[in-house]
Amino acid sequence: MDAHAEHLLRVVPEVGKSLVRVKYTFGTYNIPNTQAAGFMNLDQSQESTVKLKSAEVSFLIAGFKSNDRTLDCHLQESLGLDYTQSDFPDSHVCTQDWLPSEGKNAVVYERIQFKTLDALNVDLSKLTDQETLIEVPGAWTLHGVRREAPVQIKIQRNSKGYRVHGKQTFSLKDFGIVVKKFLFISVQDQIEAEWDIQFAPEEKTK
Repeated sequence: MDAHAEHLLRVVPEVGKSLVRVKYTFGTYNIPNTQAAGFMNLDQSQESTVKLKSAEVSFLIAGFKSNDRTLDCHLQESLGLDYTQSDFPDSHVCTQDWLPSEGKNAVVYERIQFKTLDALNVDLSKLTDQETLIEVPGAWTLHGVRREAPVQIKIQRNSKGYRVHGKQTFSLKDFGIVVKKFLFISVQDQIEAEWDIQFAPEEKTK
């Protein structure tokens, strides 16, 4: 292996998970998701040194699934639809708790995405199997709106690669997101996202 090559580590989806916590009238919904994607670019060109140069992680909105299919569909309405074309938020557009696959009420914004800022140079050389807290500058894109916000993550090195755990709180209003009241149930403005992802070396195609 070329010691000066840049190694790309990608999310291993079967060991990647996240959830969104949504506070509503009667408590908190925890909505899990196992459909994560992304990568970390690691520079190992200098001996005994590993530096994080760039990273991207995204979660498929359709992958957030709870035990309440109505709630899941309403979450997809709020996060995924283009309000300038859709009948939402004037009215709910879920039919039997599903959104149409095409047309003005189909999902446009499919993912929640975090992407690091340019010229990232975070030293990971001293990581062990114990979690280390680091801050990573980057930007979130949600509902087509991009907002810069640093993320504090706990990262550790293990036999598979790197495991990353983090949390982030979002204001729905900051991203222009509308959550329409359903019957007498309403949702608070802030939601919390949490993720726990194992990164492993990307398999090279032959």
